[in-house]
Amino acid sequence: MNSLAKTKQAWSRLGYGMFIHFGVNTFAGTGWGDGTFPAEAFRPEGAAPEQWADVAAKAGMKYAVLTAKHHDGFCLWPSKHTGYSVKASGVPDLVRSFAGAFRARGLKVGLYYSLWDRNCACYEDDAKYADYMKFQLEELLTGYGDILELWFDGGWDKDSPAKDWSREPAPDEEPDGRRWFWKELYAHIHRIQPECLVIQNSSSNRPGRVRYLPADVRTSEHYHFIFEEKECVPPADGIVIDPDSGEPLELPIEFCTTLTPDWFWKAGACYSHPSAACIADWRLQAARMGGNLLLNIGPDAKGRIPACHQPFLTEARELFEKNAPEAIRPQAHAAASSENPLTQRNRL
Repeated sequence: MNSLAKTKQAWSRLGYGMFIHFGVNTFAGTGWGDGTFPAEAFRPEGAAPEQWADVAAKAGMKYAVLTAKHHDGFCLWPSKHTGYSVKASGVPDLVRSFAGAFRARGLKVGLYYSLWDRNCACYEDDAKYADYMKFQLEELLTGYGDILELWFDGGWDKDSPAKDWSREPAPDEEPDGRRWFWKELYAHIHRIQPECLVIQNSSSNRPGRVRYLPADVRTSEHYHFIFEEKECVPPADGIVIDPDSGEPLELPIEFCTTLTPDWFWKAGACYSHPSAACIADWRLQAARMGGNLLLNIGPDAKGRIPACHQPFLTEARELFEKNAPEAIRPQAHAAASSENPLTQRNRL
């Protein structure tokens, strides 16, 4: 078994992580910024990654994924390749403080990176933009220690027919990642960190699918809608076939959803979130399907996770540990296997 396969097994045993959407959108009051919001307006009064890490640890989470760069292109680290970053806002390097705070509490660190960039001047020049991404990813992979996973999003912008993100592509329209230079990007990542897992969001209307290969993990966005309906069926209906070798691929799955209706914090967020029992149930269903649950919690404009969310997360941990069968509790969580009917794979 190679080192990447061992990493996938170890990743599958983590079970539960925190997704953290934080950036200029937190201040703009939107989910998808257009890249024009002033960097100088990103002024969290006291961004506290230590508090985020404390909340995650108390909730029983084992890793976290921070939005290093969302669709707006704003970077939470002082990238040398753009002026649209914390460097322009006078805020310290948030990727660095995030990584340090979570590792200090024994939690693994992952980063979200949007392929779609609504600020970058070279975005429409595919080759130049691919180089831009490589430069930025090299900064993240060489400057912040071991990265558990890189979570890519926004791939649909360059490969969806007429940019219609809502409909399923026809067989002859299946995305292949060529405009993103995806295969080169994947190889670049693994040249720098061979054990970093690469995840490519398939979008919420294609749960459990893989947008492009190569990839290391499947994802299923907003899968809690199925959980709530109690339709606990496999998120996929076949297998992922490697287009180069023709062989089936064993890809573990990560279910991601958000604690509030929006990925980024918005005023009034405390008035709309699921119960502790519901969160525990999402986690239980994900574990039964052999996957991890990545639960998003957006820090507020002060840079802190609102206090109103914290008791629910702690209570959810207690309920999960009380009610989960021994076989899927954190200490006994097994990696997904092809013998488990709940871990079927999906054909591209």
